[in-house]
Amino acid sequence: TYRSPGRYESTFVRERMLDASAQRLGIDRVEVRRRNLIGAAEMPFARPLDALGDDVVLDSGDYAGLLDQTLARIEWTKLNANLAQRRRNGEAVGIGLAMFVEKSGLGPSDGVNVTVDPNGHVEVVTGGASLGQGFETVMAQICAEALGVDYRSIGVVHGRTDRIEHGIGAHATRATVMTGSATHVAALKVRALALEVAAQLLQASSAELTIAAGRVVRKDMPAGPSLELGEIARRLAPGSELLNGRAPGLTAQGWFHTEHMTYPYGVHVAVVAVDRGTGAVAVEKYLIAYDVGRAVNPMLVEGQLVGGLAQVLGGALWEEFRYDARGEPLSVTFADYLVPGLREVPPVDVLLTEDAPSPRNPLGLKGAGEGGVNAGGAAIASAIDDAIGQPGAIVTLPVTPTRLQALIDQQQQESRPARAMDKAT
Repeated sequence: TYRSPGRYESTFVRERMLDASAQRLGIDRVEVRRRNLIGAAEMPFARPLDALGDDVVLDSGDYAGLLDQTLARIEWTKLNANLAQRRRNGEAVGIGLAMFVEKSGLGPSDGVNVTVDPNGHVEVVTGGASLGQGFETVMAQICAEALGVDYRSIGVVHGRTDRIEHGIGAHATRATVMTGSATHVAALKVRALALEVAAQLLQASSAELTIAAGRVVRKDMPAGPSLELGEIARRLAPGSELLNGRAPGLTAQGWFHTEHMTYPYGVHVAVVAVDRGTGAVAVEKYLIAYDVGRAVNPMLVEGQLVGGLAQVLGGALWEEFRYDARGEPLSVTFADYLVPGLREVPPVDVLLTEDAPSPRNPLGLKGAGEGGVNAGGAAIASAIDDAIGQPGAIVTLPVTPTRLQALIDQQQQESRPARAMDKAT
């Protein structure tokens, strides 16, 4: 089971069809894609279908703009010329490109509780889940920015059904969009409450105050009288006159609701070398261009994308569930089901852009979890076509050495009669 399920497969088919169309019509493969892109001015763009119960309405995007940035980043014209020269020198090398739109931020709702304790420590309690994607760091960063504290003073609690009633975990690339937006809402509520109480204590209006490094200060006199958030939390203990009918504590619950998902988008470019004697494929270079709307933590986004590519390499070149004629599984160990290791993962360049923030949440967020996977199989297949000089040859994944060697052998057999005819002529 792959991340980006269904999209990995359908993108492979769609992008293979675009390459075939370009070949049949005599149009450059980049140009045939450019002619079929939805324009930035057409956003939001409704599609006559639904995904996971949500109507598909593309929220924002400059697809042509990202394509142009990708071609510039990889030096497309120069790189193609270099590869052409290598082919003239006898190497089987090629380049492939594939584009995609992802979906992320599946709703409909998510809730978060944010609390500042009397010691000034901030706690975010969520029904989301950490799967190793940096969930805790991102939620802490979002809370810190909204509240005005150091993210290192924030603890993120998840997986505790005794602490929060509602939660639907992490799936469908939803954590940053849904849980992050709910965290933002809750943190802003706590901020507003802290400023309201501080205004009473500092004899100022809340509009004159701000929060910096966990302290409430006057905007025009940051070095003047101030209050720590922990002190405000202590002043809101049960029985305090400052409560004024409010529940005790410097705490708030934040909810975020949405009717539509968000749609990040990207471009994959692969450069491969094929060994004509064995059918083995080596990926020499790879670029992932991706617009995430807004990157809370760019390093974590890049990690998600590069990790996705490592998975793609297996699905594109080696990993396959095989069965014998009786239906008995043949791929039962890692000697049969080949998973790529560090040696097989090429240098990966990531072009992360924030040109199309989503209008569907307060931070403009889109998900990043599946962007490194979606178009990988298609890009690698296109590059193999280019390397062996057979447009449209790769129509199934994985492109195992055995399958590729059969294509190469067939190509050589078909070319022999033509060479013989040329000599006779």
